[in-house]
Amino acid sequence: MASANPPVADLPWRTVAALLEHYRRETPRKDAIVDVERRASLSFEQLAKRVDGIARQLARHGVTRGARVVLANCEARDKLLLWLGTWRLGAVVCPLDVPFVGSAIALKLLDTLRPALVVCPADNGDTLCGMTDTPLARFAAHPQAAHHTDTDTRPDTDSTRDSLMTLDENPHDDAPLPDAASVCAAHDIASLCCTSGTTGIPKIVVYDHACYWLNGLDSIDLLGLTREDRMLEYRSFDWYSAQILSLMPFLQLGSTLCIARKFSRSQFGDWIRDNRITVSAGVPTVLNLLLEAPLNVSPDTFASLRAMTCSTAPLSPVQWKRFEKQYGIRILNLYGSSEAGWMCGSRLQRRKIGTVGYPAARIRFDIVDAGGLSCAPDIEGQVVVDGAKLALGVLQADGAMLPIRDAPLFTRDIAARDKEGFVRMSGRMDDLIIRGGVKIVPQEIEDALRAHPLVQDVAALGVPDPVYGQETVCFVVAQPGAAPDAQALRVHCRERLAREKVPKDVYVVASLPRSSRGKILRDALRQQWWQFVSARPDLSEPEFD
Repeated sequence: MASANPPVADLPWRTVAALLEHYRRETPRKDAIVDVERRASLSFEQLAKRVDGIARQLARHGVTRGARVVLANCEARDKLLLWLGTWRLGAVVCPLDVPFVGSAIALKLLDTLRPALVVCPADNGDTLCGMTDTPLARFAAHPQAAHHTDTDTRPDTDSTRDSLMTLDENPHDDAPLPDAASVCAAHDIASLCCTSGTTGIPKIVVYDHACYWLNGLDSIDLLGLTREDRMLEYRSFDWYSAQILSLMPFLQLGSTLCIARKFSRSQFGDWIRDNRITVSAGVPTVLNLLLEAPLNVSPDTFASLRAMTCSTAPLSPVQWKRFEKQYGIRILNLYGSSEAGWMCGSRLQRRKIGTVGYPAARIRFDIVDAGGLSCAPDIEGQVVVDGAKLALGVLQADGAMLPIRDAPLFTRDIAARDKEGFVRMSGRMDDLIIRGGVKIVPQEIEDALRAHPLVQDVAALGVPDPVYGQETVCFVVAQPGAAPDAQALRVHCRERLAREKVPKDVYVVASLPRSSRGKILRDALRQQWWQFVSARPDLSEPEFD
């Protein structure tokens, strides 16, 4: 394995309880969490008191060190408070997005998680009205269920009063809490998080506090964060990316975390300007939305914003350049995974468009060939990583853990590293198209098509072919108001790609199927292709001569 880059700084690990107590003393009135939608904030003094109060309520429900607490469908602010309250007791957070995974799968996940407590909202009628045909209602009926609510919306019925929790401060509750410094250890399990699997039951990845801490330190290094930063996070905290990019640096530095339930194109500029955001989270889908319908904002709207991250899915160099030209916002492209956390990232003073930067400081990173040997510069191979910040493992249905850490992790991601150390991602081994023995990376074709002025988004995939085994087809989303011709797009590709890489067919569609995390659902595209072919068997264009 290639050696890691030296860390920029290593803050010693501390419990969440100790960190919040420190900020309560040192910066009590400073903004800790800002809800940009509600225009409400909590200072560090208020946050520490609120977290202690939630911890006391969880303790009354039987939560102790190491107990598992499922947070089902909680909104961003509520999830953060409940998350910190759970960690305040040294318990294990299990975030669960029921609508995303589906009710039936969510209940199976509960069987695997075996929680001591399931916490879900009480201010949604579905959870409290005896309904049985909604996902949340079925969770509300779980034997370990408790409902959280704000004081002003708390229902007061005999059937719910005993199971309710309030997220408001209760100054009269002074039950003792575990010692802040020793409530848990760095290698205690911190969370069990579901991946964004699109078929079957998602994997449940097991993390300890140590890997959270190390990934948070890498986020600080990658983004150049300080305690004065104000980070905007509008992604779900069910995402590991949001947890290590935004939550952990906020805790480690005592900076300000600004949150929203989801991204809003119409409000994005106001959020940045009104809250003096210095760094914003981002994903390619958000960048595309802002390019599809550019914001009409004043020149000073983004004056405080020094950078916007982009992660979770590949970022096209074409879109990258368009975005920076349109808005003047510097993009920091990051590369990570649920199993490894951050593997690579751009830095403010060291970037190269089209790459994911260079390896993070606290991970051993290499690109290897089929024989496991390190690849020479500019030669593609598989990304392999190792180190203490990898996840502990994957929880199995029988309660056992399939280990990940303490062995090299072969990611199945294809990449190459140039002579300067910048890493360029090519795609997933699973997405490779093999046409007549020639290996084709979809991203190369997608980048060529995105360079066309009438193309906004594109996805390439391999489909069965009786002669070559596989052929390439592309699905294209046009720029607003444009109507590109499929044959003209193939000619465009022919001028830029080798003959075997030119797509056999190009379909212009209204949108591309994506997961809630912005990843292309290629299986859904294959079904769509089959429907096209079945409806119009003569749709294919002839080969170029």
